[in-house]
Amino acid sequence: MIVFVGLAVLVVGLTSMVTLAVHMAAAVRLRSAAPLLHPWVLVQAAVTPLFCAGLAFLSGHLTGFDPTDPSSVCNGRVSRMFQDQSVPESRLVTRSVVPVSVVCEEYPGDPDATEQVPGWVNPVVFAGGGLALGCAGLAPFAGVLRRRLCRPEPGAA
Repeated sequence: MIVFVGLAVLVVGLTSMVTLAVHMAAAVRLRSAAPLLHPWVLVQAAVTPLFCAGLAFLSGHLTGFDPTDPSSVCNGRVSRMFQDQSVPESRLVTRSVVPVSVVCEEYPGDPDATEQVPGWVNPVVFAGGGLALGCAGLAPFAGVLRRRLCRPEPGAA
């Protein structure tokens, strides 16, 4: 079931990216913002960064996770080939949802604790969420924006 949900989210996200790219190409070709100022296009523009933020969020939370052996998080039992020698064998894992964080420590409050989530994850999550909120907030006003920004030139019939 979760595979079908994941595939549906992937299809919706990728479809939104493609259709948004088509609308942007039409706007560039027409040299007008009119194709971009429709409520549906702004909703697609909200779904696209939300999709990217969701992928970054999942990437951050699944960092170091092996579904076949959950105890291998934090470099616990990993084959020598994939083991990071700079990370000590730790067993205590502290997770945070927002901001995305997976910290490996040998004991609570360990000053040598290591963060497992890459540094790019949280900025992408917050930027994607902010862009999605901005585009979704503009969607109800698309008609007003279109009337104000895309006025016909005087003398054009």
